[in-house]
Amino acid sequence: MSPVVATSVPHQDPPSYSMLFSPAASSLASADRSVIEMEVHWDPSLIRAELLQATSILSHRGLKLAAKWAAEQMVGIPMGNPGRLELLFQQQQPQNLVAQEWSQLTEQDWYAKSLMDMGEYLHASAALSEPTTEASQMMPPLESISSFGIYLRSYCLYLAGERRKEEEFLQLKSEAQNVKPGRNPYLPQLLEELSAFYRDEKLDIFGLYVYGLVLKEAQKSTLPCPHPPHVILLESILQFPQNWSAWLDLCEVVVAQDGNIEQEVEQTLQPTLATHYMYHFFCAHLMAHHHQAHEDALVLYERLAEPLPDQPLFQSSHLKAQLGVVHYHMREFEQALAWFEQIKDPFSLEQKDVYSNILYVKEDRVRLSQLAHQATVIDKYRPETCCIIGNYYSLRQQRQKAVLYFQRALKLDRSYTSAWTLMGHEYVELKQTESAMEAYRRAVTVSPKDYRAWYGLGQTYEFLNMHLYALFYYRKAAMLRPYDARMWCAVGLCFVALYKIPDAIRAYERAVAQEDTEGIATQKLATLYRQEGREEEAAQCYVRHLELRYMVTNPNPAEQPTLDDIVHGVVVEAPEAEALVFLAQYHKMHEEYDSAALFCSRLVEYPGPEKEQAKGLLRDLRAQGRRYDSRPPTTTSTNKNAFEFSP
Repeated sequence: MSPVVATSVPHQDPPSYSMLFSPAASSLASADRSVIEMEVHWDPSLIRAELLQATSILSHRGLKLAAKWAAEQMVGIPMGNPGRLELLFQQQQPQNLVAQEWSQLTEQDWYAKSLMDMGEYLHASAALSEPTTEASQMMPPLESISSFGIYLRSYCLYLAGERRKEEEFLQLKSEAQNVKPGRNPYLPQLLEELSAFYRDEKLDIFGLYVYGLVLKEAQKSTLPCPHPPHVILLESILQFPQNWSAWLDLCEVVVAQDGNIEQEVEQTLQPTLATHYMYHFFCAHLMAHHHQAHEDALVLYERLAEPLPDQPLFQSSHLKAQLGVVHYHMREFEQALAWFEQIKDPFSLEQKDVYSNILYVKEDRVRLSQLAHQATVIDKYRPETCCIIGNYYSLRQQRQKAVLYFQRALKLDRSYTSAWTLMGHEYVELKQTESAMEAYRRAVTVSPKDYRAWYGLGQTYEFLNMHLYALFYYRKAAMLRPYDARMWCAVGLCFVALYKIPDAIRAYERAVAQEDTEGIATQKLATLYRQEGREEEAAQCYVRHLELRYMVTNPNPAEQPTLDDIVHGVVVEAPEAEALVFLAQYHKMHEEYDSAALFCSRLVEYPGPEKEQAKGLLRDLRAQGRRYDSRPPTTTSTNKNAFEFSP
């Protein structure tokens, strides 16, 4: 992905952010494209006015999540001239959407809207339907129903069906295990009615959104769809791009189609919305949460936060949380922690479960305990709160309590992928492999693009010594996260267990090429090279392994470390002792006695069998009777680019 290149522009009143945006940078599809640069002007005052309008419209329509998202982005934009904001608010008001719509609403529309606000969704739908004396079925809509009424009735009927589906699922689950959720009972009726309204061109912007939402759910239920859901959602988005809920549903449809419609979606959006901030948010979300393209998502999120140096734009808690999530998935925990700590909204629980994961990895019990207490005070019945408490108990090795809280999170939201995965981890620690596999499989069902669940399944089968099964799941994880060295290390481990050494070598070479910062792959690869008699390559791997282990304990050295610094500064454990013994023998064989003595000297105080080997080697070196000036071997380079493998 090409980075978004910022360009400076003369200061104008009002100020606007201008940058060159490459369509290739936000491309949904994987095909290469020629870079077509276009100048993007983002006026903070204009964006605030648009989001203020959007918040008003979305709130009136009852789209709570989208309204909250728009308002959150709005308050995160630096305040400009209040008078100019009010003027822009008046100038940017969409025609036939606010001013005319409110005056055209009927008494039934207002009544249904009040019922919707009270959460009486089925009652609200009935208020806009033909009269009936039975509650067993929903009658057709009123003949004189308005476009607003069509939207309101359809959306409320959809929500009522989702509520009933959830209630039936919980009732069945209390009677039997492994029950699959049912189907929204009103989907067939909604499909028939909305498709007819669509043919008659009676659906407004939000009616189109609901129709796209219904089509998306019908596609999951294998019901015949009169129209492709992404086409209808795109129609709604092109007319009103500030509806974040529509973008999220479009993401689901794109991912469900395994990329088959990405190019079509992009070609539809690019001509009109390529420079729109909502399109950038959409691309960043798709890359971060579905395509695992975290580096590309990071570029877009950073540009949204600060299009030009020292000129911040979107500074909302949502954006900072997303930056923290992206860094977390890139395993850059310090940067992720810094972004989460910048969030000045202590009552927001958005992505706080990810924040708790970071504290768990860093083993920060104090802050994790504080976060768990704070989340409980805010809302103890939120899935995120249960997940945070589960992480806290897991860090304290109280596995059963951790499982209990992950189960509570899933009772509140059974599509909560992280809870399924984390519960699987706890079952693995409890040696309950069957329960662990079930939890991981549920996570994969909910989110097939979540590499953690596939990796967890691989670990579980590896624990059972079923390496062929483990290999299948590890490969799935590696396909989803090809730039993660851990995935390829796991694949290599299975190949070794299956005695497929050439395949294992290729897997470990791939891991080394993907920044194996902990040195695990280099040590494993060196061992395999030794088995294959490839001594020089094994020596290179061992030197690289020692360097990586040295960098773990000395992450910011004042200057480039020498081989002597690395050997005497590395913490020696079993893998490092193995490397030092081999390198000493290798250099002795090549008559490079100074280097051999250097490696032996580090093992003299090591409390293991390697200590005696090192002493024996030193005696052999002294027995030579003379010292040789050895030329610097090729394996002593500490340049990280000197030893690389092609993927």
